[in-house]
Amino acid sequence: MRILFRWLTAGLSLALLVALSVAGGATATKTPVVEPQWFSPTSFWNRPLATNQTIAPTSGAVVAELIRQKDAYGGPWMNIEKFSIPVFTVGPNVPQVVVRDSDGGSPRADSPNRWAKAPVPPNARPADGTDAHIVIWQPSSDTMWEFWVFQNGPHGPEARHGAKIPQVSRSAGIIEAPYGATASGLPAVGGLVTARDLRKGRIDHVLALAVPEVRRETLTLPATRTDGSSSDPSAPLEGARFRLDPALDIDGLGLHPLARMMAKAAQRYGIVVRDHAGAVAFYGEDPRGVGVDRFTALIGDADREGVIESFPWDRLQMLPPRPFCCWQNWDYDVRIAPAGRR
Repeated sequence: MRILFRWLTAGLSLALLVALSVAGGATATKTPVVEPQWFSPTSFWNRPLATNQTIAPTSGAVVAELIRQKDAYGGPWMNIEKFSIPVFTVGPNVPQVVVRDSDGGSPRADSPNRWAKAPVPPNARPADGTDAHIVIWQPSSDTMWEFWVFQNGPHGPEARHGAKIPQVSRSAGIIEAPYGATASGLPAVGGLVTARDLRKGRIDHVLALAVPEVRRETLTLPATRTDGSSSDPSAPLEGARFRLDPALDIDGLGLHPLARMMAKAAQRYGIVVRDHAGAVAFYGEDPRGVGVDRFTALIGDADREGVIESFPWDRLQMLPPRPFCCWQNWDYDVRIAPAGRR
């Protein structure tokens, strides 16, 4: 740098400086690595909320009910090693094998989300817990497969539910009913706090949340189905979207780094109710898919429940829902209505 500065002050032309820099090689700018993106930049998963976003008239009541459930079911949690989502990334040469639908098949056989085969890697193992989720991601074909209750049975791989998501980088991130591996029909990786997020030190997408008592029958886009059972009108809907108050000074709260990252994501991108669970819980990427546990390294000796409890729950706001009756939104067609319709 000092030598270049002397040359510059001696009147050496800018063009010659550029030529010398490139010829030297060591000082040439490296092409940045572009990591594949899950879902379109215009998908609700990746699009920041407006700071003047309208808040639902029932926001206070629903947030209060969410906090009640958080406290009533043993405190908040983040599923990482169990009841989470392992993502196995595979190359173009992994052979596709039949993944049998052990639940007997699904209607809408012409749906883009219908699966038959998947490139299941030899080390594929679902998450611990009864949901046994697994996701297989193939960047070379821009395709993702997700399964619920996945196992290697006596006749090969099988799952009770699942979906194929083609053109992932251009997808709206919504799965047609009745496909998908979650109760809402939203993709299993949607809202997942990933190892890549922790490596970057920030979360540039919506967060996914599971709640114990989901409203029965009614759901709201972006969800396309529900398994809710609560008749309380204040119970969150599958697909309900929340955000942290944009006026909240998150840096001034003294949060643990993980809680701070999550709070900033919730403030900028929001939270969506993606599933039903035994506790109010966020989702962290299961380490078995990536082979490294960045969560343990970040959380350290801190109490995980305490870290998630410190999230400013009382400053959540609910966005206006788009209610749909009753159990599945059969009108949503990803081929003609990527933004959703009723």
